[in-house]
Amino acid sequence: MSKEDFIKIFEMTLLSANLEVTGLSLIDDDNVLIHFKGGGRKRVNITADSYGAIVLDIMKYVF
Repeated sequence: MSKEDFIKIFEMTLLSANLEVTGLSLIDDDNVLIHFKGGGRKRVNITADSYGAIVLDIMKYVF
């Protein structure tokens, strides 16, 4: 599975969980942009992360 596919699936999970997240965007192979309700955004570095580490890195900013 590609990082892009993983991010799309994880995005659906976050949206289904009814959190303050409105979307995830893979900027490049090293960065994800989290979109929040109200228009806020946070860039998260995922360089050399496993898929499990991507989840942890993104969740640090969701909660």
